[in-house]
Amino acid sequence: MSGRGRRRSLFSGTPVRPWPDAVVHHGARWLLLLSLAGGLVLLYPPDPGVFIGRHELGTVADRDIIAVSGFDVPKDAEQLRQERSAAASSVIPTFNFDGSARAAALESLAGFFMRLDSAATGAGVAGIASVLSAAGIEASPEQTEVLVDRSRATAIYESATEAIGRLLDQGVMAPGAASEVTTDSIRVLRSGQEMLVPRTSVLSGREFYEAALAGREEGSETDLLRLILARYLVASLAPDTARNARERAVARDSVAVTAGRVLQGEAIVRANDQVGPAELQKLDAYRNHLRANGISVDESNLGAAFGGLILNAVMLSIFGVLLFFFRPDIYPEFRDLLALAVIAVIYFSGAFFVAGAAAFPGAALPTVFVTVVLAVMWDGRLALLTVLVLSALTAAQEPFASVDTFLVALAGGAAAALAVRGYRRLSQIWRIIAITFAAYALALAAVYLKGAEFEFATTLAWALAGTVIWAILGIGFLPVFEWLTGITTDQTLAGLADPNRPLIKRLAAEAPGTWAHTIQVANLAESGADDIGANPTLCRAGAYYHDVGKMVHPEFFIENQSGDNPHDALDPEASAAIVRGHVVEGVRMARKEKVPAVLIDFISEHHGDQTIGFFLQQAVDKAEKEGREPPDPAKFRYPGPRPRTRETAILMLADSVESAARALKEPTPRRISRLIDEIFATKLERKQLNRAGLTLRDLALLKRRFRRILGGIHHRRIDYPGTRHLTARSTP
Repeated sequence: MSGRGRRRSLFSGTPVRPWPDAVVHHGARWLLLLSLAGGLVLLYPPDPGVFIGRHELGTVADRDIIAVSGFDVPKDAEQLRQERSAAASSVIPTFNFDGSARAAALESLAGFFMRLDSAATGAGVAGIASVLSAAGIEASPEQTEVLVDRSRATAIYESATEAIGRLLDQGVMAPGAASEVTTDSIRVLRSGQEMLVPRTSVLSGREFYEAALAGREEGSETDLLRLILARYLVASLAPDTARNARERAVARDSVAVTAGRVLQGEAIVRANDQVGPAELQKLDAYRNHLRANGISVDESNLGAAFGGLILNAVMLSIFGVLLFFFRPDIYPEFRDLLALAVIAVIYFSGAFFVAGAAAFPGAALPTVFVTVVLAVMWDGRLALLTVLVLSALTAAQEPFASVDTFLVALAGGAAAALAVRGYRRLSQIWRIIAITFAAYALALAAVYLKGAEFEFATTLAWALAGTVIWAILGIGFLPVFEWLTGITTDQTLAGLADPNRPLIKRLAAEAPGTWAHTIQVANLAESGADDIGANPTLCRAGAYYHDVGKMVHPEFFIENQSGDNPHDALDPEASAAIVRGHVVEGVRMARKEKVPAVLIDFISEHHGDQTIGFFLQQAVDKAEKEGREPPDPAKFRYPGPRPRTRETAILMLADSVESAARALKEPTPRRISRLIDEIFATKLERKQLNRAGLTLRDLALLKRRFRRILGGIHHRRIDYPGTRHLTARSTP
């Protein structure tokens, strides 16, 4: 920041009293903050919600309902359950064929009849009943009597073995397995081979008994045969339970959970159409989809708007607190805060346009505009802080809500803030643009490689166009913000220090001696300011204007005199008034030429409120000689004020040192050094530097710089023989 004029009001400066000063002072800033936060909610409102209305089956829709976004229509629970059950039932079950089942069944059957034969021989009916009971066969007494007859028992045995031998190789399913087969075929794994066979080619337990007993008359023997077969039948087809369960689960999972998809812009129901089950299902799915995405349905979205207001206010409050504690040069100045608010309004207005035009708006946000203006008007630190806050605020708004937008905007803004450092010439804007665009390109490449979805080449073109346009607009708006804040930038100061400016050009023509003095003072002040970290451009520009008031009476100032001194014919008080008047007249002339207030301060402060010692002493001597009262010292004092900035204090010291050095008869380095020490000590003793903010280290650096420059100006020259008669010291 270069400098500003001093204007104080109830809104600016440091409040003195709690009421009303402090309340109005801080209240105005809170009002500005809340206005910005509310403006953002209005500019980027949360999703306004969707009105669907209430619809019942069989009613007529009163208007078109168009989907604002695509969504899936899920099936209802009963429909999904039925479809999954059907899918599982359609899976062809797999059975493993047991080739040893026939032999095992026949072996068990033979053993059973051998025990029956032994029992019949030894114990008769009682023995047979005992064997049947041990085998788990609950036979009636009549059926038991059948087995006593050896021939009848042998016939039953032969029928059983014949049925098992004939039917088991065909394939008999395990009990209960047949009821789970819902397909027309089954898959059989036999001897390592898999084959698909018709369901009718294999037998269930019931079908086995029917085939085994086919053609037999009902009676005790047939019933007994059924009991024996049921006891000793070994199923030859066992279900592969794990495989069947796995394949049925896959089938269930393969069933789509949605009944269809409604595309964005598609009509869910048309006005004057009847609402059927399908439409009702779509409307329910639409409501659930909107609510799942945070969009209110059939209700006001005031809650989201209020939340956005709070979020915006919190982030802006953090920025305000940082300004309060760490930027005391900005927070008290309401014009500065108003300028920051205007910059934010321009930023978000530009972002609003970009959001509607660019596919990835983060690459073309006006961050470069913000950083160029702030870095030139104030400094890069404020620009960086502001870009950080604005990037976070941007990412919190509806059209930009993404981390990628925040990172890209921050990368471009931070690069611009650092690139603006040292900006002095208009041509340097292209260096700023190049650095900023490179940062944008790297950030975009990074988020693109991480998986962000956007057209890279198009987005890069947007970044380049945005960087160029916003940077140029930032430079173009600088005069507006200078006017708004009262700050004069280095670029404006450089223009004001142009020797062809009307007031400076007049000074050079009408008071050439003063102009020569001015140039030397400017060189001293600029170099000294550079050494101590003050503003050298401001010092040079201020030096060019500090003595313009001497143009009113140039002949009364010794640097412009070539003959008699007109002060010799004037009263000391009149002479002092003329000398004192060059400050007053200088301020008047500068204001008439609309010179910025920051430069007018150099005119009014370069002598502080010191006394005009030479003419005061003359007046004192004259009063004593004439026996009058001593003169009023106030009439021999500059109007002031004392220097209030480091730059005006540097000018005061440079002006005094340069003038005094011209008066030295023998300007040796040692005498120049002593002169500088004495002038600095005098200014300190008279408290002229108390409000300037210069440190002892600053004063030491200024002394060293002034010695070096003045030593170079007043060094000893070679006395050339051809001009010796002109340069030789004249003798009295």
